[in-house]
Amino acid sequence: MFFYYTSATITNIVSLANLKCIRLMPANFVPNGNTYTAYTQNKYWNSGTELATALTAAASTGGDDVTYNPTWVAGQVTFSYDTARRKFGIAGNGTNYIAPAAADDPNVLDFLRGTTNPNYRPRMNVHNAGGTYATAPLQPYVEGRSMNARIGWAQSYNTRGVWYGATNSQIGVASATGVPHNSSAYPQYGDAYPILLGTQNVGVYLSIATGGGLDSFNRKNLSATIPISVAPLNINTFVTNSLQTPCLSTPSEIYEITVELLDDYGQPFYQPPNFNTEIAFGLLY
Repeated sequence: MFFYYTSATITNIVSLANLKCIRLMPANFVPNGNTYTAYTQNKYWNSGTELATALTAAASTGGDDVTYNPTWVAGQVTFSYDTARRKFGIAGNGTNYIAPAAADDPNVLDFLRGTTNPNYRPRMNVHNAGGTYATAPLQPYVEGRSMNARIGWAQSYNTRGVWYGATNSQIGVASATGVPHNSSAYPQYGDAYPILLGTQNVGVYLSIATGGGLDSFNRKNLSATIPISVAPLNINTFVTNSLQTPCLSTPSEIYEITVELLDDYGQPFYQPPNFNTEIAFGLLY
């Protein structure tokens, strides 16, 4: 989900009423019959241009359903990718000001949690969901993470960008200047370069490796950290620095060995059914 504010005026643009959301449906999304056929699903993206085209389609007429995403306004923004800058850009339609929002913005969290209005949360009209907002499941999300950061607007809610302080700068406008943008001819580019991987490393945790390492979340039993550095449909082969990694402390009795794969955020690293993963290790006990 990409979050932004929009208003006909700059004053007080940062508000829950002005918050909008452009979203891609999850890869496993199956629509409810033929009632919701115009949508864009998340997938592996081969280039920034391809993702920008998909986001523009999701923001265009037919790209979403206002019943299930009450914040969506068709045709309000377009996305682009500048191959020379290697940055994503967003532009309005020339009538309203546009201001990217941060993932930790209180208004974004209010929207996702339904604190102010439970009927304002983003839902999906999925197969066998009944075809109504009340029976539709929520769009999956993780608090504190959004597409904004992935494609270049990575600042937090209270961050003052390097050019903050100009006329009309506002806290909550997650850009280097903090100033809303209203030009349809010149996109507003992200401050950072995009990172489209869901995770950059996968941690392997063994239940018996009580003497293993700690990750940045102080989670124990870390045995290896595997970088993901290959394109889709390729093979990533990883071997630890040593074929033998002694665990200095092991249980006196071993009944079961459990392997967990977690991403950079400590969340489970889910794999599609067509993944083929092999973990090999030897025991000298």
